[in-house]
Amino acid sequence: NLFYDHPFKQIPRVDRCRTCHQGIDQKPYMDAPQPFRTHPNLDLYLGSGSPHPLESFGCTTCHAGLDRATSFQNAGHSPRSEEQRKEWEKKYGWHEDHFLETPMHPMNGIEAGCYKCHNASSDVPQAAALNNGRDLIRIYGCFGCHKLPGYENIRKVGPDLSTVSGKLTKEWVRKWLMNPKDFKSEARMPQFWWNSNNSGPQWDKRNAAEINAITEYLWSKSKPKELPAGRTGGNAEAGKQIIESVGCFGCHAIGPIQDVPNQSQTRRRHGFNLANQGSKVSASWIYNWVKDPAQVWPQTKMPSLRLTDDEAANVAAYLSSLKNPEWEAKPLPQVEEPALDEVTLEFLRANSTDIEAREKLKGMNLDQKNLYSGERLIARYGCFGCHTIPGFENAQPIGTELTEAGSKLISQLDFGFLPIEHSRHGWYEQKLKDPRIFDVGRVKRPEELLKMPNFHFADKDVNSITMVLTSLVREPVPLEMRDKTNTAIAEGRQLIAEKNCRGCHLIEGAGGDIRPTFSAQALWPPNLATEGFKTQPLWLHPFLKDPGSVRLRPWLTARMPTFHFTEQQAGTIERYFSAVDKVDYPFISTEIETDAERLRVGADLFAKLQCQSCHPTSNALPPGKAPEDLAPNLMLASQRLRPEWVLRWLQDPQKIFPGTRMPTFFPADAAHPEGVSPFPNILGGDVKAQIRAVRDHLFITVGGGRRSSLTPN
Repeated sequence: NLFYDHPFKQIPRVDRCRTCHQGIDQKPYMDAPQPFRTHPNLDLYLGSGSPHPLESFGCTTCHAGLDRATSFQNAGHSPRSEEQRKEWEKKYGWHEDHFLETPMHPMNGIEAGCYKCHNASSDVPQAAALNNGRDLIRIYGCFGCHKLPGYENIRKVGPDLSTVSGKLTKEWVRKWLMNPKDFKSEARMPQFWWNSNNSGPQWDKRNAAEINAITEYLWSKSKPKELPAGRTGGNAEAGKQIIESVGCFGCHAIGPIQDVPNQSQTRRRHGFNLANQGSKVSASWIYNWVKDPAQVWPQTKMPSLRLTDDEAANVAAYLSSLKNPEWEAKPLPQVEEPALDEVTLEFLRANSTDIEAREKLKGMNLDQKNLYSGERLIARYGCFGCHTIPGFENAQPIGTELTEAGSKLISQLDFGFLPIEHSRHGWYEQKLKDPRIFDVGRVKRPEELLKMPNFHFADKDVNSITMVLTSLVREPVPLEMRDKTNTAIAEGRQLIAEKNCRGCHLIEGAGGDIRPTFSAQALWPPNLATEGFKTQPLWLHPFLKDPGSVRLRPWLTARMPTFHFTEQQAGTIERYFSAVDKVDYPFISTEIETDAERLRVGADLFAKLQCQSCHPTSNALPPGKAPEDLAPNLMLASQRLRPEWVLRWLQDPQKIFPGTRMPTFFPADAAHPEGVSPFPNILGGDVKAQIRAVRDHLFITVGGGRRSSLTPN
C-alpha cells in the first residue's frame, strides 16, 4: 500500500535498493564495506521485530530516492557536504539529476523521512534534530507568515504592540528595528533592513524613513495600560540570587547559551533572553511584569512565580542593572523627508497615476505621510504575523504556504545567480541562512524585492528547520502504517511543548535543561517519569491549578510556577500522564486493605530503614539539615501517590528513576529476582510483605489515609 508519487500518477513503490545493499538487514555484516553493510539499529529499523520491518516499509519510504533504480547515480543519493560531493564526483561520476523530483535525503537530513508517518505528535521518537526544528518553528513564529501543518491556532510569538508606548521609547524601537541583534546577540526578532537586497549608501536614508514611519504608526495606535506604580529601590544582588534559584533559567538565559545540546538551547530560548533589560525598560515596568505577567499582558505565556513585593523589587533592580552602554550610545540615523516622500509616493502610485499620486503627496503633512506609509509598510513586511497591531486584526499571512514544502517541484524554486546545489535541501538551507540573497544581481523596484527577514540562524538550526520543511510531503501513507499515538498523548505533548515543561522537568526521557544551574541533584525539579502511575488525579488536578497551595518541598527555593491552566488544560495534562503510563483515568481507589499487625510491622521497618532521615513529616526544615539533604514530605503521600506505585518504587527506585538518591533497600539478583530483605527475621524475610507493610504505615499512620478493612490482631 505504499506508492511513489510520480508525475501525473501514483504508482506502487518497488524498492530495488537491495540489488546493491544485500546485507542491509543481516547482523553479520555490521563491519562490511558499503554497499554490503548492515543498516544501523536493526532493533529500530528494518529488523523483522522492529517497528519498521523491511518487508513492510522498504527503503525509499524513509530515505526517498528513486525506488526502481539499480545504480548509485540513478538512485538519487544526495551528498551531505561539499567534500562528499567532490568525492562522489571523482569516485562514482556522480552529478545532479535535474529530472529526479524526489532525490534521497542527505544523511544530515535523514530524519525528514520520519514525519510523514509520525505527524500526530509534537515529538518524533529518535529524531532529536527534527524535533528541534519543530520547536524552533514554534519559538520563532514561522507560522505567523507561513501556513504550516501542526501550528494552527497558536498565539503570536511577539509581544502585543497595542500598548507599546507604555513600555518602550520611540528611540529604542527605532534602534531595535535597525538590527535587533545589536541590542543582544540572542534576540529572536529578525532583521528587516540592511540585508542582502537593501544595504548600501543608496538604501540608508530609505531604511531610516521606513523604520521611523512604522514607529510613528505604532505610537499613533498605542493605548498604554494603566499599571500600579512599581516598587523601586530593590536589592540587585538579592534579585540575581532569586533569578538563579526560583526556576527562571528553565525558559530564560542571560547572554549566549553554549555547550548544551540543540534542543536544550531551544527550550532555554522559550522565553526572551534577559540580557540588557536595563537599556530597554524601566525598573517599574519590570516590577509589574514579574509580579503578575497576566495583568500586563493577559495573553502572555509567562507564568506567575508568585513573587512577594520584595522579591519582585529585587528582581527588577537586578534586571534593570543589566545594560548595554554601546547600544545606548549608538546614534540614530537622520530621517530625511525626501526619503519619506519616496516611500509614500511609491504606495500612492499603487492606486493612482503618477500625476495623481504626486498631487496627493503635496497635500500631506509629515505626520500624515508617516502614518500612511507606516501602515502600508507593516502590511508589506507582515509585522502582524508575530505582533498584535491595531488595524491588522484580520490581516492574512503574507508568506508562501509550506504545507507541502517537501514536495515542491525544484523547478519552482528560484535559485537566482547563486552557485548552490539545485535541490530542495540546498535551496531551503540558503533561504534560511540569507533569505534575500536571491535578489543579488537583479534589478527590481523596492516593492518587488524579497521580504523575508534574516533570523541569523546558526548552521545547526538551519539544518533542523530544513529537515522539517523537507519532511512536509504530500506522499500518502496508509492509515495502518501511521504513528498511532494516543490522542491524549498527542494533545498532552503539544501542551507540554507550548508551556515548555521540559525546560525544568524530565518528561519521557527528555528535558530537565535547568538542572546544570543547580548546585545539587536534590534541588532539581522532579523527574516526571511514571507521573501518571505515580500520582492520584484528585491530587494532581488542584496542584496544576494552584501549585502555590501545595507545600511538597517548602524548603526549596525553586518553585512550580502558576500557569493559570484552564480546567480543560489541566485535564489534558492529567490524561496525558495517565495515557503514557497506561493507567486508569480519572477513577482510582486509594483505600488500603490492612490490619493492625501489618501497621505495627510497617512502623518498625519505617524506623529501621531511617526513612525520616531524608523524608520529613512536616513543612519545617529539620535541625542540622540542608535543603539538598532532603526528599519530599511524606505527610502528603496518601493524598498524592497511588498505592501501587509506592510498592514498585520501594522495590526498585533505580528502575523508575535511574540515578535517584533513593537507596535500594531490597536489591535483586539472579537467584532472588524479587529482592533480598536486610531484615530476614521480619515477616519471614518476605520482601513483598515487608514493602507492603511500609506502604501501609506510610499511607495510614503517617499520611492519615483510609483503609477498607482492619482485621483484629
